[in-house]
Amino acid sequence: MHKRWILGLAAAFSLAGAAHAQPIKIAFLSSLSGPFTPWGIQVRDGMKLAVAEINAAGGVNGRPLELVERDDRNNASEGVTAFKYLVEREGIVAAGGVISSDVGLAVAREAEALKVPLFLTMSGSHIILRKDSRYTFRTCLPAAPMSMDYIAGLIREKKYTRVGVIVADYAWGHAIRESVERFIKPIPGVRVQIEVAPVPERDFTPYLRKLQPLDPELVIATGHPPGTAIITRQSIELGIKGQVIGPWYPTEFTVERVGEMMFGRFVDYSCVDFENAAYQALAAKYHAATKRLLDNNALSGYAIVKMVAESIAKGKSVDPKAVATAIRTGRFQIDGYAWPLSYTEWGEMKEAAPILYTYEKGAAGKMNPTATWRPKVVFRSKTTPPYVPGE
Repeated sequence: MHKRWILGLAAAFSLAGAAHAQPIKIAFLSSLSGPFTPWGIQVRDGMKLAVAEINAAGGVNGRPLELVERDDRNNASEGVTAFKYLVEREGIVAAGGVISSDVGLAVAREAEALKVPLFLTMSGSHIILRKDSRYTFRTCLPAAPMSMDYIAGLIREKKYTRVGVIVADYAWGHAIRESVERFIKPIPGVRVQIEVAPVPERDFTPYLRKLQPLDPELVIATGHPPGTAIITRQSIELGIKGQVIGPWYPTEFTVERVGEMMFGRFVDYSCVDFENAAYQALAAKYHAATKRLLDNNALSGYAIVKMVAESIAKGKSVDPKAVATAIRTGRFQIDGYAWPLSYTEWGEMKEAAPILYTYEKGAAGKMNPTATWRPKVVFRSKTTPPYVPGE
């Protein structure tokens, strides 16, 4: 009895020590205000789910995780200021969730200078990563040229000859425009018309009317994330028959903002494999906590925390430099992800193979039990070679 009592007491002290151990801080840095708020909320809540799971299992090497939240307000200078504060005052080991390419570009430079890992959920501008980047990593959205490579393949497969494009006047929009000119305009027999709109634009009728004489078979809205839902709805209302391709838009918000008229008309990319059993189980847990669907952004947030935790556990170090090295040299299988996450030296995904999906009527099951619609996978792309920066 004495021996058992001693062992029990030791276990109790061990558990108490773990509960009071200094937390390992990971930061959510993304938009909780401004046009990218729907993306940011999902990323944050995906990160919360991962933190809760890990802490319930005992933390990382006996230490709990703590999520520190900051709103970048969709502003590059705000993002940089917040990142500096998180590193210098909060002592974070990594930050993730950035959506805007303008913010991603600015904060990535700061991450490289401070040598603390930064994870991009969206922020697909191809100029964010440089060949000497070692602390900035993409998660869901590949570099813009890779996204347009997929769409070029779709255009060839469907034999489209008329393509309309609407992009936003900021880094991501210009990256898409450049990529359209590089990958789509040279396709023989294809006519392309590009319209540029402000980021906060809420009426795309003038831009769509300019596209009407072209009678586009495909409208690429990938370059204007905040306006995608409106572009989709207004293009249908104006009688444009072509499908609309989105910018990895939050899945549930598309239905809320456009409605059933976009079923079969709107197609988007995803790093989520909606047909995967592990995803559906994880999505059921997420829905129970948030009453929302686990989309690209939420799964990206979940993956960021999981990768950081796994890297710390294996390397037995919370040094951000060690974490970055472990991320860069590791390969991570995340439940429900459409591809394994592994990286080039400069932080681009090596195995990205996005899924194309549309929407259809029907029960979604436990992953979204209150919905009367569900995502439908229509195309699984092949792995695309990672984009190589010019410098």
